[in-house]
Amino acid sequence: MHGKTVLITGGTAGLGQATAIALARQGASVVITARDEARGRAAVEAINQRANAAPVRLILLDLASFASVRGAAERFLSEHPRLDVLINNAGVFAARLEQTREGFELQFGVNHLGPFLLSHLLLPALEAAPAPRLVNVASRAHYAGRIDFDDLRGEKHPYRGWRAYARSKLANVLFTREWNRRFPGIPANCLHPGTLRTTIGNKHSPWYVSLTWSLVKPFLTSPERGAATVVYLASSSMVAGIGGRYFDPWQRERRPSPLALDDDLARRLWEVSERLMTEGGLMR
Repeated sequence: MHGKTVLITGGTAGLGQATAIALARQGASVVITARDEARGRAAVEAINQRANAAPVRLILLDLASFASVRGAAERFLSEHPRLDVLINNAGVFAARLEQTREGFELQFGVNHLGPFLLSHLLLPALEAAPAPRLVNVASRAHYAGRIDFDDLRGEKHPYRGWRAYARSKLANVLFTREWNRRFPGIPANCLHPGTLRTTIGNKHSPWYVSLTWSLVKPFLTSPERGAATVVYLASSSMVAGIGGRYFDPWQRERRPSPLALDDDLARRLWEVSERLMTEGGLMR
């Protein structure tokens, strides 16, 4: 990974930070994103100390705001002529209905629409790299996902946090496959990293959900172990030129859900997402 530039969304803790450390140790020039500058700078310092490699850099990014996504992309493009690997790692789980700045259901917005927009805006930097890769952190939760195009704001039906999370993760797999079809020169793959020992279940959750998550968290997979497949897809020669696949925590290719393999659904999700971005003046 020497000489390669990697952008990882959500690097302040958990899977993102573990991935940043691993890739920095391999010699990559790593850029992480964070919503909060103080937390981001603390994370950069921690990563630099543990990686003992080229300094990791920080860009502020809030995937719940399209304006923030555009600002982050513009800053990256102004500082880096190319992007060898984009890792869409940052995500959210919300037990209650919350919405993004633009009014979309939070999990669909942060886990799908934000990465969709960011990936498109960074396309010039990806195209400038000799062998670019796109890696999307999905989840086995996608097997339970369904896409309701009439309720992208989450207001038409009683809200179920897990159902919305599964939908967003199905969107990750569909996005990966459709990206790979449209941009075969930038292979995209996605993965389930395992059920990790992170704080995802403690945020945006009522006290009883947070408490339950805290009780089971010690028995879950470490972020370092979960990062193995992310690092594999970002760096291994074994997957060079391979795209449109879904991998498990042991770097094995797995068959995703039947809906995730629906080409018409993937195309429709792409077109709907693209229209939302275009109508907002965010994609040209």
